[in-house]
Amino acid sequence: MIEAGLEFANARLQEVLQALFALPADLRPSRYSRGEDEPATVIVELDEFLASTERKAPGPLLIAPRGTYDISIPEDKPLVCVCFLDVEPMLAKEFMLHMATAKPRFGFACAPEEREHRNRIKTKQGENLIESWVGRDLEQYIPGLYWLTLVPEVLAKKHDVPLSALKKIAREHIVVEDDQHLFRFYENPNDWKSTGDVARLCASLPGIFDIEQIRTQLMSAKTFLDLNALVRRWK
Repeated sequence: MIEAGLEFANARLQEVLQALFALPADLRPSRYSRGEDEPATVIVELDEFLASTERKAPGPLLIAPRGTYDISIPEDKPLVCVCFLDVEPMLAKEFMLHMATAKPRFGFACAPEEREHRNRIKTKQGENLIESWVGRDLEQYIPGLYWLTLVPEVLAKKHDVPLSALKKIAREHIVVEDDQHLFRFYENPNDWKSTGDVARLCASLPGIFDIEQIRTQLMSAKTFLDLNALVRRWK
């Protein structure tokens, strides 16, 4: 299983949906649900479905033969599409290249374990295990570098991240439509533990979120309030 995430400007819902429905058959949505407890419904007329899908929370869950797309539409915040793809690595790369044409603000694809390693903290206070996602706010930084990482030039410039530094350690670099840059940092999704290059680069560039900074600070949190304050800072 490969996890992918794409963040878009809130107003681009129709462009995102059209890109998803232009995917190859195995990844093209064929059913949808509009709530956690709602059974999936077959999409019969695509134009009718697109016209009926409004830009309001919570957003549809789209289901394809080999993937799911959970579209989150929070009010006054960016649109986020969380994807789980049951495909081989090459098809995941093609998915990212295709979705780059919809102009995401940022995107990634990787093993779910890598995503958790780079953006999820777990700490114990007494008998309680506390977990939280961190480092995902594009206004503060690039969330991280993953197996496949899609970085628009405008985001790199915003956070003073030189694309040349990413190219230097990447195994593959593809430019999509002149301003979207797809980097592949290792051969396969599960190879993320086998190299320290990505972690070292994240630590060296302040514009890229580095979870190791938080792990060090967590040791100083004595109470839940201390921990919560740290987590809010690094959202």
